[in-house]
Amino acid sequence: MSKLSTSKWSKYKVMRKSKELRAYLPETAWLKESAFWRMMNKYDQVIIKPTGSYGGHGVIRFKKTEASEYELHDGAKKKTFRNQAQVNAYLKRKTGKSFIVQQRIRLATVKRRPFDLRVMVQRRPSSRWQVTGKLAKVAGAGFIVTNIRMSGGKVIPVEQAIQRSQLKTMRTEDLLAQLDKVALKSAAKLAPSYPWVKTMGIDMAFDKDGHVWIIEVNYAPMLELFLKLKDKSMFRKIKSFHKNK
Repeated sequence: MSKLSTSKWSKYKVMRKSKELRAYLPETAWLKESAFWRMMNKYDQVIIKPTGSYGGHGVIRFKKTEASEYELHDGAKKKTFRNQAQVNAYLKRKTGKSFIVQQRIRLATVKRRPFDLRVMVQRRPSSRWQVTGKLAKVAGAGFIVTNIRMSGGKVIPVEQAIQRSQLKTMRTEDLLAQLDKVALKSAAKLAPSYPWVKTMGIDMAFDKDGHVWIIEVNYAPMLELFLKLKDKSMFRKIKSFHKNK
């Protein structure tokens, strides 16, 4: 029996089967013209991204403007489409090429820059999943993606991101506990379908109301992100699990 695909779409479908996890998953569909407009009409903003890429490559936001036009935000570049026909012509070049369309989450921000979270969940052979580290990735100026290399953003401790954002009025301990809980549930749901995986880098986020979202799950996460934190203890812990996988 062949292994299940590790694409974003395949992992989303596995997690979507869990009633517990559904509340934390942005609505996602295979990119088709009909799915795109259904979501645009529902949310006014959507994300389009390739289902097999990493590092923020190919992630595009579409937003309906007050003038009833459509703004595309790709990297630091923006482009305006005047009507649906122009958008459809653009989508035609993307459909059929392994793209998904996803509800756009209005992420919490630090100095008006969106941030998301990398949560590391790992297990040793024959042991339970554990959260071994987490950090916040703050997008660079003008970017919607938080990938540090692409946007020129920065890595900071999660607690610091919370205290510098709209979430500072909420209890940090409660937010972190919810983050860990959802991360562990995600790993537990994915594990039976991907039994060889012992390390997951789960990209998660808080919206401006403090609700937790699962953005995507990476089975080959870049551990060196944790070296950008002043405190290296999380990196050492993550590496110790990684060596014994």
